[in-house]
Amino acid sequence: MSPLPAVLVSLHVLADLLWVGSIVAVAFILGRSTPEPKVRGELAYSVYKKLANPAFLLAFTLGMAQLVMNVSYYFKATKFMHGKLLFALFVIGLHHVIGARARKMAQGEKAEAGPAPAMGWALLACAGVAAALALVKPF
Repeated sequence: MSPLPAVLVSLHVLADLLWVGSIVAVAFILGRSTPEPKVRGELAYSVYKKLANPAFLLAFTLGMAQLVMNVSYYFKATKFMHGKLLFALFVIGLHHVIGARARKMAQGEKAEAGPAPAMGWALLACAGVAAALALVKPF
């Protein structure tokens, strides 16, 4: 048996950890009270562009590679992937909304973080549910 599936899963998990950690950091940086909003936005947007986005692209690519290599396992033999992908889509959506807020604050278009910190917590919760579904495989 090829070690490739195990390597892909390991790299996918590592990329997910980096992605989720960095995008949650972006949300929390935006929500700080100091320094000035534009400075927070610039820092958060820098983390978004240099860490969160590349980690997202890597995690997405590795996840898609796993799905393509074994479609019947993930969608026929087991059903957990349906739920996992639903929560992963929530994470992806929140990732982009948080990133857009960081960009707007960095450009001086917004002076408040708005719901970004709460979105960071929601993203973390959705990522936790997706991870739990992948580990437990309840259906």
